[in-house]
Order: sequence, then C-alpha cells, then structure tokens
Amino acid sequence: MALLNSCRELISRFFSRHNKRLNEFKKQLHLDQRLVSSLNRSKLPSLRQLRYLPKVFSKKEARQIQLASLIIILCLIAIGYQIRLLVTTEVPVAGGEYVEALIGSPRYINPILSQTNEVDADLSSLIFSGLLKYDSGGQLVPDLAQRYEISADQLTYTFYLKKNIKWHDDTDFKADDIIFTVASIQDPAFKSPLIRTFRDVSAEKIDDYSVKFMLKEPYAPFLHVLTFGILPGHLWYNIPPANSDLTELNKKPIGTGPWKFDGFKKDRTGVIKSYSLTPFENYYGDKPYLNRLVFKFYGDFISAVEAFKSKDVQGIAYLPTENREQLKKYKNINYYQLSQPQYSAIFFNQKKNSLLAADYIRQAMALAIDKEKIIQDALGGNAKALDTIILPGIENATDTKRYAYDPQAAAELLEKNGWSLQTTTTADGLAEQVRKKKDWLLSVTLTTADKTQNEAVAKIVKQCWERIGIKTNIELVDRTRIIPDVINSRKYEALLFAENLGFDPDPFPFWHSSQTNYPGLNLALFNDKKVDGLLEKARSTNNLEEQVKYYREFEQIITQQLPAVFLYSPYYLYVQDNSVKGFTAKAIANSYNRFADIDKWYVNTKRVKKQ
Repeated sequence: MALLNSCRELISRFFSRHNKRLNEFKKQLHLDQRLVSSLNRSKLPSLRQLRYLPKVFSKKEARQIQLASLIIILCLIAIGYQIRLLVTTEVPVAGGEYVEALIGSPRYINPILSQTNEVDADLSSLIFSGLLKYDSGGQLVPDLAQRYEISADQLTYTFYLKKNIKWHDDTDFKADDIIFTVASIQDPAFKSPLIRTFRDVSAEKIDDYSVKFMLKEPYAPFLHVLTFGILPGHLWYNIPPANSDLTELNKKPIGTGPWKFDGFKKDRTGVIKSYSLTPFENYYGDKPYLNRLVFKFYGDFISAVEAFKSKDVQGIAYLPTENREQLKKYKNINYYQLSQPQYSAIFFNQKKNSLLAADYIRQAMALAIDKEKIIQDALGGNAKALDTIILPGIENATDTKRYAYDPQAAAELLEKNGWSLQTTTTADGLAEQVRKKKDWLLSVTLTTADKTQNEAVAKIVKQCWERIGIKTNIELVDRTRIIPDVINSRKYEALLFAENLGFDPDPFPFWHSSQTNYPGLNLALFNDKKVDGLLEKARSTNNLEEQVKYYREFEQIITQQLPAVFLYSPYYLYVQDNSVKGFTAKAIANSYNRFADIDKWYVNTKRVKKQ
C-alpha cells in the first residue's frame, strides 16, 4: 500500500511540473506573438516571411501544397480560357499558304485550250476571268461583266463591262480582248475545244466597255457558255494561231483573275512538279486571305494520298472511293461530298445487239440490277441511286416510271416471253444456267473503261444479270483509248459510262437524234422525234416554267422507252486538312468549281471581342 501511495505521489508531482512548464510555454508563446504583432501589424505574412514556409512544412506537406497550387493555377487558366471564348470570336486573318495535290501535269494553262485537261482547267480558272462565273451555289453571277441584256427574240446578248480592270501586267482590260478571244476560239488553227459552241455566234464590239453576241437561233443555255476565260489580246495578237500551243504564255499566263503566276519547279526531265500562284494586288473583286497557292503534281492517287499523310500537301483535288481507306485512321481531315450533275448509266446500242431492241429485255435488265449493292460495295456509299435521268436545277417528276430492284419480276418477264432457263457447260467445264429461246442465246457484252471503280461496278452488274440467266461478258478498255476506239465509233453493245451535264440542264447534246454520231454524245443512239421537239423547244426559251414542262415530258419518255439504265450519281469527294477553313461549296459541275469560294479560305486566325 505504501508503495502504491509512493507511485501516486510521484505521478502527481510529474504532472504538476509538466502543467507548470506548459503554462510557462503558453505564456512565452503569447509574449512571442505579441512581439511579432508589434513588429508587423498585418495579419498576413509578408513575402519575405513566406520564403521560410518550406522550412516549416514537412516534405509530404510541401508536395501536397505544390499539387494544390498547380491545380488552382490550371483551374484559373481554364476559367480564363472559357471566359475568353465566351467574350471573343475567332476570325480569319490574311496570310499563310495552301498546298494541294493534283493528278497529272499542266500543259496549256489557257482558258480556250484547257477543257481536255483537269489540271489546266483548275489553274486557268484561278488566273483568268470570264464575263460570267459560277458562285459556290452553282448559280451564274457577273464577273468581268457589270450587267447584261437579252433581246426579246433571244438572239442578241449585250454585255456591259466593269471599268478599271487590269491584266496581271497592269495593262487595261477592254472589249477588244473579248473580241480577240472569241475570234481565236472560232479559228480552226487554234484547235480550241470550244469551237463547236461558237460555230453560229458573232461577237461585235460596241465600245471599249460593251460587246454584243448575235445568235442565228435562240439558245437558252448560251449564258452558261460565257463562263470561259478571256485572253489578253495585246499579248496574243502577234502569236500565229498554229503556234498557239508552243508559246510560253501557256506556262506563264497573264490573266485578270484573282491569282497570278508566281513560278514553277521542274524535275530533271523537264516535267513541271509544282506550280505556285500569288494574289493579284489589283484584282477588281474580293481579295483572298491566303498569301500563296501551291499545286503539286503526282502521277497517281496513291502518291497523292501519301503526300497528304506526310503533310506535304493540305488537300487532294479528288479522292477516289478506293483510296479513302488509306486515310481511315487520320482524324485531322475534312471530307466534302459534293453533288454533281453527273450520272453513270448503262447505254444500250440496239444496232450492235438486236436482242436489246426488245423492250421487255431492257426492262428485265433494269429490274435485275441491285443499285444499292453497287453503291455500297463498289462505291463505298459515295453516290446516290438513280431511277431516271437527272437535270441540274430541275426536280424529277414524281409520276415517272421506276424500275426498283426485283430479280423475280425480271425473271418472270423473260419467262413470259419465251426465254427459258437451260443448263450449259462453260469452256472451263462448269455448269451455268442461261436463257435460251429457239436457237438464240440471251447474252450481252458490257464495255467500260479499265478503272478500278468501273470494273467493280461491271462485276456486280454481271452477277445481277447472270442471276436471271443473261450471259454477260465484260470488256475492259484502256481508259485513254475508250473514247477514240470505242465510243466515237459506237463499238459496244452495252456501255457503262458517265455523262456530266454541267450546271446547265440542257440534255440536247446527250439525247437529241442529231447527236447519235461522233462528235455527238447520244451514246444510246436514241432516236425519237417527239423527244427531239421537246429538247429543241426547251433550249429555245428562257422561261423556266416552260423548260420544266418540256424536260419532265422528255424524262417520262426516256424512262418508258429505257434506252439506258440509270444507275447512280457519284459524289465528288474533296479532302482538306482541317487546318484549312472557309470551304462552303456544296455542288460542282467541273473540278475547278471547288475554287468558287477560295477568297474565303484561310489558315490563319485571331480572336476579337464579340460585338
């Protein structure tokens, strides 16, 4: 017991001394705080004092404070950025360049010689101006012309020109240049592809800033013709037309357009590999944001795609469906699917294969084709199916006959007309079912250009037709030879081919009976007097309501008589790196129409306060 009491006394004394020391410490701490306060009345530590904080904190506390500080700073930056986005907007500024890949190379950068080469046409459209041009919506608008008038009889077109327009060499543009250009087109020695268009046209100068065109008969699409570029008469006047394809002006052109020649680079063989343009400082229209355009030329699409992937170019003029897969994993791309007044169809030449003269056979062939399979499997979805001809700016009639995919109905149609299925053996010893009637074998040869996409389409058509017993042979012709060797001479039974109507809806060159022979474009050799009359009336009036009436009646006759099976209208696939902004076009008729709004394209930006 005595021992327990002794322990209690010791513990009591220990706590007594401890409490005494604790009270003394608190008292000293209070005095220290009063001393510090007397030295600095501020409740907050000074910057000088803050320097000693790291010595106070432990390593763990220091790391925690550093992390918290970093989070606070990042949050403040993010908040500031969001506030900036709310109160400002991004706007384009001048500067930078755009580099695009083209397939091919330039030959004649000349607006009256460029129609047969897309590269030439692309460059010419930027360097030269016409009386009229197409805007990004495909509508005709004045360009060199300020305004125009059409006589009541639609035979005289008078144009009043803008004044103070300069050529790239600072010479004044005047009406004489227009007269010279038209005369050059009409001169056979110049070899312009436009010569047929101006065969019955006379051009006359009224004064320095007005001209008139006189036609022998009304031609409603004539305004669309006047989008061709004008040549500088003062530079071309002394060049003999027979030597027009030899002059250096075809490589270093002078125009009135928004872009002027800057330079080009050749390889060791003399082939031009790149071509550059700069804005024309005295251009009469809107000035572009871009400071430079560079076009690089490649021999094939694979090389162009590789250049795009490696960022050697920022755009590709056209991307075939089969090459799109190569860019699948790249995210920095804008794909533009541009509609175009083009249709791919199978044109029947009834003179080369008499079996095709039977309406029910052509109908069965139309019913047997799976167009959606073609679009998905051969075109990668990059097209829209067609049941009838398309006419730019004119809606198809809702009551036009359609041939929806129905292979059973197609087979029944053939069976009903005496074509029975019979099993035969091929040269390879394989069994196949074909349609026969008496001694006749129902067969057809399908001809097309030797292109990857065309071949894929032709193979699907072959499968569809052979599924109902039509023996089908595919003939692939070199793409450079199909026009001179096959189309011009009409040496085909069924032709898979594409026709482009342009922004002008006039189908006269493609379906009038006067166009069945070369150089006409009536590939089905279609001959119908009523259709001829409708097309003639439609192109002789500027009254849109009358034109629509004529064209819809024409459409119904074409789909009823079925001289061709209309398959699809492909999209023009244009790609750009997403660093390039401002592209707004939705439709094109020719590849160069993609530049209709190029003055709005930009790569440099800045942020300004919202108004």
